[in-house]
Amino acid sequence: MSSLLITIIILLMLLLERILILQTVKNPRGYAYIRNCCLLHPNSISFMRIPQGIVSVVLWIYVDYSLATLWFAFWMITDLTDGTIARHCKLETDMGKGLDPFSDKCMYLPLLFMFSYQGILSWHFTIIFILCDIGGQASRLFISKTAANSFGKAKTALLTFLLIVIAFSHINTLPFVGTNLIYALYFSCCFLAFLSFYCKIIPAIWYANSLTALNFFCGLAAIYYAFHTKIVTSLILIFVGQFFDLLDGRVARKYGSTKYGALFDDIADGTSFGVAVAFILFRSISSVINIYWAVIVSLVYLISVIFRLYRFLSSKGKTPEGIFLGLPSPAGAMLAGTSAILFVDNPSMIILFTIISSFLMISTIQYKHFGRKIWPKLPNALKLVSFISILVFINFSISNKNLLYFKLICFSSITLYILLAINYSSFSKKTLK
Repeated sequence: MSSLLITIIILLMLLLERILILQTVKNPRGYAYIRNCCLLHPNSISFMRIPQGIVSVVLWIYVDYSLATLWFAFWMITDLTDGTIARHCKLETDMGKGLDPFSDKCMYLPLLFMFSYQGILSWHFTIIFILCDIGGQASRLFISKTAANSFGKAKTALLTFLLIVIAFSHINTLPFVGTNLIYALYFSCCFLAFLSFYCKIIPAIWYANSLTALNFFCGLAAIYYAFHTKIVTSLILIFVGQFFDLLDGRVARKYGSTKYGALFDDIADGTSFGVAVAFILFRSISSVINIYWAVIVSLVYLISVIFRLYRFLSSKGKTPEGIFLGLPSPAGAMLAGTSAILFVDNPSMIILFTIISSFLMISTIQYKHFGRKIWPKLPNALKLVSFISILVFINFSISNKNLLYFKLICFSSITLYILLAINYSSFSKKTLK
């Protein structure tokens, strides 16, 4: 059976499961049937899933790669099923909050051991992953946070993708799947496992500061790589830092933060989206034209970011909820930064887009907050798929050293945001006045 056919079958299973379950839980008769059928209760599904990881390994070793892959995918899809039933049919239990992630571990850990034993996955990463994973599960015994957090869900989704990719590479040779890609994806899984464990054991008030610290460290690392003329690596780190910046604000609003959390956030933003990008601009422009132009353009950009952050702190409460005055600094950073690597042989284009970015940041044009106005409106499933897709895309770009698509997608995405996220209603209000 080809990898393409298996992919189609898995996607059809997923589509059928979503349609069937969502229609059933929304139908009064289906709702009543699920509540009366013990086998369809979330905890029952989780219990049935516990031995299926070992069954998948047995099928892989003694029967057929394709059948083992389909069996594993089917039971991982049921992880969506029990969650949907629990929420819509009011069958959530404290036991289920711990049982669901435990059954996920029973699904993928046997395959991790098998692929590590076969030399496909690194034993070092496997040990780190298992320590974080088991530590997170064990923490449920003595802390109140029993449900899986967003990092845990993302970890499970990305690891499932990795295991299926490995399976596909055994069934058919995949030219784009190599050791580097598997290594990069597994590292990302380990990092998400650590974040999931970390967020379970620290006080909730420290969530936001922890994410801000990760953004700050991404900025410091980006400065280091930009200083050593590794411009693309530096921009990727800034790109990653943006995700932590997106999350820390949401977490701070939900769980609160420390006294100087907002100030620390601005320092991290200034480091990642100000100083690091200024280094990128300097390195890119100075390698082609006069160094003085590079200094001037970099300083203009950096001053604009500092002004943008200062105005943000001093103008809180003066704009509608979820509205920024001027282009947000992360968006300005991506516009200027991607232009520096996309137009590496055309400094005039880099200067042009840097000036546009600087002007938009210090302007009074109102922009919708991505984390408050755009992201919350997306379905949770789409958020998870988007996050995993971006992680896979970054890992694929880095491991295959084919960064053209990364550059183009980053540049086009930020251009779309700049055009579509403008609060156009503010212009009509000014006209009426």
